[in-house]
Amino acid sequence: MSTAVITAWSAVSPYGTGRDPLAAGLRARAGAPASAGPEEWTADPDATARVVPGFEVRDALGKAGTRGMDRLTGLTAVTVRELLSGIVPAGADGTAGRDGPNGSDGSDGSDGSDGALGTGLVLGIASGSVQGFMEFTKASLEGASPIDVPPSKTPNMAMNRAASASAIRHRLKGPNTTVAAGRLSGLVALDQARRLLADGHAQRVLTGSAEEYSAARAHLTHAAHGTGVVLGEGCVMVLLEPGDAAAGEPLAEVLAVHHRVAPDGGFAGALTAAVHAALAEAGVAAGDVWAAVPGHAPGTAGEQELRVHEELFPAEVRSRAASVALLGETAAATGAYQLAALLSEPGEPGRVALVTTTDPDGPVGCAVLRLLTDGADA
Repeated sequence: MSTAVITAWSAVSPYGTGRDPLAAGLRARAGAPASAGPEEWTADPDATARVVPGFEVRDALGKAGTRGMDRLTGLTAVTVRELLSGIVPAGADGTAGRDGPNGSDGSDGSDGSDGALGTGLVLGIASGSVQGFMEFTKASLEGASPIDVPPSKTPNMAMNRAASASAIRHRLKGPNTTVAAGRLSGLVALDQARRLLADGHAQRVLTGSAEEYSAARAHLTHAAHGTGVVLGEGCVMVLLEPGDAAAGEPLAEVLAVHHRVAPDGGFAGALTAAVHAALAEAGVAAGDVWAAVPGHAPGTAGEQELRVHEELFPAEVRSRAASVALLGETAAATGAYQLAALLSEPGEPGRVALVTTTDPDGPVGCAVLRLLTDGADA
């Protein structure tokens, strides 16, 4: 598979909106501020969470097209907007530039002409908006009949709601894909985006993953892993372009992505095999890795992941990049936050970095990247 490069990125995180607050917080190794969980139905009044400060969907995106929009979709749409605001749309001749926040033609960063390959979007999520599912079911049970549900809640039942709504809002005309792989969603989305580019289905692809805070998600997480888990939320999106035809300055080259399933809780063995396979594909040895970033899954999956890192990499390699644990348990957004941690970390161009992620349900995976800048532009 031909290489792909990351040429831009942005985020909406518990540190604030945009990549600058996230990069600053990660570089400072400062934990994202915890606040009381937003009041939603059945919310635990004592719960704390690391949420995007002051985020309300209609305040962030306006009233048009946001009636009934769930929080997950809103976080994604804002992140896509933030990313596109710094790049110029693909033109009719298939080119793409960097002429300013809105482009020299006054556009809003949308996909441009139908005459060229479009800009795709691949989004990783857990399963959609858990809160939206619960609210839809609650309305169905409490209504005069099972179909007596507010129409505005129906679109949120589609798993691809966040990806499709973001593409429609920002006029992205390329392939639109949603992948649901739990905490591995960000890495699986990155792999899918690479394939779209390699197969010639898109000129460039926005890819990343997102997670929302909600009372429903908090209840499910605490039931599975205990009340000590502090939930985080947010979204990170990167712009992926072909390595031999990138319009923007490459920030990182994606060398390899591998993922598989750990049978019977054997996370360590499956992850070790995945790491060795990824490093072999990338043509680098474990000793060449400058930074290794684990996903810090709760429970056994995370414990075994950390043991793999301890066996493969010295302490200085394991501590060079910020830990995504600073953001809380970010579930599906974890892999994308790991990419942001690497892109934010200063160092010499050419560094090789590795991210790994595990999910308590069994999936494990990793990605190998070559960082091509000194991190100063993050």
